[in-house]
Amino acid sequence: MSKEHHVIYVPGLHDQHPINKNLTRFVPLFWKPYGFQGHIVAPHWEEGKEFAPKLKRILAKIDELADQGHIVSLIGQSAGGSAVMNAYSERRNMINGVVDVTGRLREGENVSPSLEVAARSSPAFAESVLLFERKNEPTLSNQDRKKIMTIRPFWDEVVPATTVPLEGATNLVAPIPEHSIGGIAMCTIFAKRILYFLNNLAY
Repeated sequence: MSKEHHVIYVPGLHDQHPINKNLTRFVPLFWKPYGFQGHIVAPHWEEGKEFAPKLKRILAKIDELADQGHIVSLIGQSAGGSAVMNAYSERRNMINGVVDVTGRLREGENVSPSLEVAARSSPAFAESVLLFERKNEPTLSNQDRKKIMTIRPFWDEVVPATTVPLEGATNLVAPIPEHSIGGIAMCTIFAKRILYFLNNLAY
């Protein structure tokens, strides 16, 4: 009996806004035709100032699925990108692959918007970015990086382009514009490229 491939999806800021919350629940439905079981772990970015409880929630889901014997991958959109990278750093031997969709992975120099501005509604988001950039990213081996994909739209008004790619990872630019629309499109109707990457790592 072959193992099932489960994907944990971590959304970005304002994940508890009613519109975003309702839209997010449809994302995993686009993965089912490709044989993936999706799970949403919402960090509740604007609730509480610390990132640790949000990371703990993601790690708990990873542990649950791994204990059940499933193949586990991670997809993080926008602010969820740095969150899944931090989770991957904590559980890299349990994770098949990880994808950052339009997510900021570093503070950036002389970029607009600054991390301070981008994270004005969520100090936990800023903490997540800095945790990955300063502590976790330096610990990733070349082999760890081969299990990572970053993908961003060719034009993103929210996340500076230089803050997304990761050295040694598969870094793609999609022919889709705009942060929110582009990000959700990459996770749904154009998710095939992302899922193909994760599936190839598993088999």
